[in-house]
Amino acid sequence: MNNYLIKSNATSLIDKKIEELIKEKNFSDASITTYDLEEDSIITLIEDADTISFLTPSKVIIGKNLSNNNLDDKNIKALSKYLDNPNNDVLLIFVTTNIDTRKKIVKETINKLSLVNISTNTKEIVKDILKGYDVEYRVINLLEEYYSEDLERLISETKKLALAFIDIKKITYKEALDLLVKPLNKQDTLAFDLVREIALKDKKKALNIYNELLSYNIESYALFGLLESQYRLLYQVKVLNKRNISYNDMASILEVHPFRVKKTLELVRYYTLKEIRKLLKNLSNIDYKIKSGIYENNIIIDLLILNIK
Repeated sequence: MNNYLIKSNATSLIDKKIEELIKEKNFSDASITTYDLEEDSIITLIEDADTISFLTPSKVIIGKNLSNNNLDDKNIKALSKYLDNPNNDVLLIFVTTNIDTRKKIVKETINKLSLVNISTNTKEIVKDILKGYDVEYRVINLLEEYYSEDLERLISETKKLALAFIDIKKITYKEALDLLVKPLNKQDTLAFDLVREIALKDKKKALNIYNELLSYNIESYALFGLLESQYRLLYQVKVLNKRNISYNDMASILEVHPFRVKKTLELVRYYTLKEIRKLLKNLSNIDYKIKSGIYENNIIIDLLILNIK
């Protein structure tokens, strides 16, 4: 069978998988036509698949952005009919981020396609791109920390590293740290770092991280809220961890990114539940005093850090 469905939201990984399928199924010499199903009709795509190719003996047809929006009754019936008797000279590849298969005819039709799952394991992606390089182990952790929530950025930045050190094939943590730019949306990571340094009672590092957070032009009160949010997550993760729940299941329960839960788990050993409750109570008291005009906004984090004991 030459009919496939690729599920992913990472364009670079999708393109790579399509190239692999074309080579694997011996369609390297075929003509390639791509349809954007948000604009093009599935009926048109199927008519193309059913038509004999005049220029080449075989062809590759790619339908991107397949979704329930373009799988109405007419289209799904036409697609189902084609898949019952497909053209063997056509490699048909659909690409989707997600499809709801609760509707019987949709489920039955999708099941006629061979599902291709693309791994989104960030470590595997990085190791694959840096194959043949001598990479300090912390480099992979750094890439995951910076870009785990944006696979396209992860791939792009990893390739940038590979290109920068292509002559020596060796990448150290310090070199990666100098070359990679911490994304502007990583305030949560910095909040995590701040919580860790407060737990370690390292006032100097905590103040340095606080100043880095300020460099993102965030108001002190917003930083206070970010810190409070991190402590609340820490409390929830610690409670769930006591129940031996996996971090992926925690992420699902708490509706946060798995990597954020994974990082927060690293903090669990530094705090007891009693200590976290006390900190949250202190944060609540500070919040009250700010709103009452007793404390100024611009000193709230400083006060918290300088009062570490």
